[in-house]
Amino acid sequence: MRVQLKMLAVAVASMSSATFAQSSVQIYGLADAGVVYANRVRAAGPGSPESSMLRMDSGNAASSRLGFRGRESLGAGLSAVFVLESGINLDVGTLANGGRAFGRSSYVGLASSEFGELQLGRQITGMYDFALVFDPVAPARFSTPVFDAAYVGRADNAVRYVGKFGGFNIKSQYSLGYDGLIANGGEQSNSRIGKQIGTHVDYTIGAFTMGIAYDRQNGSSVATARDKNVHVNVGFAWDIKPVKVYAAYSRRTVDAAGRSAETKFYWLAAHYRPTPLIGLTAGVYVFDPEGASNRSVMPTILATYDLSKRTDLYTQIGHLRNQSNAAVGMVGSVNPGKNQTAVTLGIRHRF
Repeated sequence: MRVQLKMLAVAVASMSSATFAQSSVQIYGLADAGVVYANRVRAAGPGSPESSMLRMDSGNAASSRLGFRGRESLGAGLSAVFVLESGINLDVGTLANGGRAFGRSSYVGLASSEFGELQLGRQITGMYDFALVFDPVAPARFSTPVFDAAYVGRADNAVRYVGKFGGFNIKSQYSLGYDGLIANGGEQSNSRIGKQIGTHVDYTIGAFTMGIAYDRQNGSSVATARDKNVHVNVGFAWDIKPVKVYAAYSRRTVDAAGRSAETKFYWLAAHYRPTPLIGLTAGVYVFDPEGASNRSVMPTILATYDLSKRTDLYTQIGHLRNQSNAAVGMVGSVNPGKNQTAVTLGIRHRF
């Protein structure tokens, strides 16, 4: 009897080990901190005094984060997946993304080896996906988000599909309420309020990649339910070793209060590694809202030096030129028509 019980215990333990072997949970993250200098930062509203600024900041080359991701094999090529990822302000030790515990990503889903992955929760949008492919300077501080926060956009209450078929990548999401931290931005019974839809598709053949993205946000109240904020993007990348070049064009249309306003945004960038340890990435961004003398132009260059596979030193310099009615700032706010120069220097570690 004792022998049989021992054999049963060994069998159960073996079965348990086999079951756990099919599951995996990974802890990962990124720690990035550095010093930022910028000139002509205004103290308060338009026309207020300007001064230079020097401060320590988190996430200059990439946002600091702590995450957990897991996968459990369910058999027949199907897996359960989840991601919980927190943004961290490394300089002061607080949570980023509005103080959310898992503000960067928090979702659960099913993944199929044949049909792709379906995710439910808070996730990045198609605009973020587009920037990851066609803006090589991003997610560094002086890149697409300087001009439009949609390029680091996330959506609450979202259903997202991710699929890869040969050279095609498809990422689409629909949010039932894109921002639960703003009034009426979360889920509403109204079929329009707070809804967001987005898609990013790219195709790679050989050294050439092209892609498109579409994103639409509705207003977050009954009065603005029919307002729309629409982005349409197209991008190209060409790997002509040892340099990879990128180009993208975006048109944003905001329909609100019976008026439509359009913004054009385009950039050209390149990435080059002169040695295995040194990376150079440069870009020129042109932001052109509707109206006279509203254009802003920002050239920037990011340099990295790898201390190891996980750790690198970086520096980035950007110079933003505003026309007389433009007031875009790389760091803080600037007065209309004023230019700004900014520099970062820091260290980044991935784990």
